[in-house]
Amino acid sequence: MIPEFPQFKNLELSDKKDVEEFTSKFPPYSDFNFVSMWSWDIKEEMKISQLNGNLVVRFTDYLTREPFYSFLGNYKVNETVKKLLHLSGEEGLKLQLKLVPEDSMKNIDTTRFKIEEDMDNFDYIYDIPALAELKGSPYQSHRNSIKQFLKNYKNWEVKIIDFSEINNRNNIISLFTQWIKNKKDSLLLEEYKNEFLSLNKLLSTENSSLLDLICFALYIDNSLSGFIINGHTNGYNTIHFEKANTSFKGCYNFLMQQNSKTLDNLVIDKLNFEQDLGINSLRFTKTQLNPCSFLKKYLITA
Repeated sequence: MIPEFPQFKNLELSDKKDVEEFTSKFPPYSDFNFVSMWSWDIKEEMKISQLNGNLVVRFTDYLTREPFYSFLGNYKVNETVKKLLHLSGEEGLKLQLKLVPEDSMKNIDTTRFKIEEDMDNFDYIYDIPALAELKGSPYQSHRNSIKQFLKNYKNWEVKIIDFSEINNRNNIISLFTQWIKNKKDSLLLEEYKNEFLSLNKLLSTENSSLLDLICFALYIDNSLSGFIINGHTNGYNTIHFEKANTSFKGCYNFLMQQNSKTLDNLVIDKLNFEQDLGINSLRFTKTQLNPCSFLKKYLITA
């Protein structure tokens, strides 16, 4: 049971149903996706409450780990914002709310609060049939990359695996670790560390079947060379984690297309590939996949 504000509780796996009673009424903003909330709560600091019929979450920043408040819902928005900003001040936090979904902005009084688009945290939305087919000029480079992959690597296999099985889990962790070692951008080491801890928490979750996830894997020469962990709700799929061994040229594009084909067969139409966090390499990759729309989020200050 999610307590009424000003009471909060730490996020627990058993909160999934209650959280999704709120989130099922709105588009699938990635930050309020229960799997995302659960896995990225790496220090078990996330807290939840309900205020005026809205879901309130005390997050920690994905990069800096600084705490802040946000909410999902559109009931008594001005009162909700005022109380959360006041609470932020009492706790010595910055007087701002972050990751506030566009659907929570209805009826907000722009004369009382400063509103800014938070483009670094917009969710990228894609058309899954388009990613599965890759037709037309926007996807020419992707087709060329996949053609090169198929020419160079003959012994490949794609399949859905159970990440809770110990060998699969160890192989995923090993691939992620190697991926980090291959990166040369030391400025992002903290982000990679947080992502690693988040992935490890998810893979280690007891009763992981409760999370209703699909782990899609690519093997080259019988070795795990890429994986995507998917979760779907309300006709949308969300990619929670994905990594590929880019020493195999074209591996990443091939993995994404094969994953999209699988989702297309499951009659899932839209893909949420989450935000880019203002990281140039992520923005480039996600833009190259030709998003069809975005789920916008905002910063609110007094």
